[in-house]
Amino acid sequence: MKITSFSPLIMTNNSEGVREIFESLGFEKRHEKKSVTETNDGGFRMKDADGHGVSIAQVNQIPRDMVTVQMNVSDFEEAIALLKEHGFRNMKGEDDVIDTGSSKTAVMIAPSGFAINVVYHIKNR
Repeated sequence: MKITSFSPLIMTNNSEGVREIFESLGFEKRHEKKSVTETNDGGFRMKDADGHGVSIAQVNQIPRDMVTVQMNVSDFEEAIALLKEHGFRNMKGEDDVIDTGSSKTAVMIAPSGFAINVVYHIKNR
């Protein structure tokens, strides 16, 4: 399994408020994605002048912010299987994956409580 990127992700029900905080720290919105699911209203990527990045996801059904690690991978199924071998479980249910057509994602929770959001970007063939 190849990790293509690894960075912080903030899941929140107030993405605009979080965006404002990061803008005051010198970050700019670089990429935005609208989602097609009822519980996720999309999100965006921000970077500062030194190339530090953070992703912010609008997740309407969480009561408070959750900070995770976003791990983009070249093989989604392999990454999920590896994390399950280490005791991780899918936050939404055993095999519940968000598939937007351009990406697949699942938030995996470690036995100790930290989370990794596994993302696979589907390439046009």
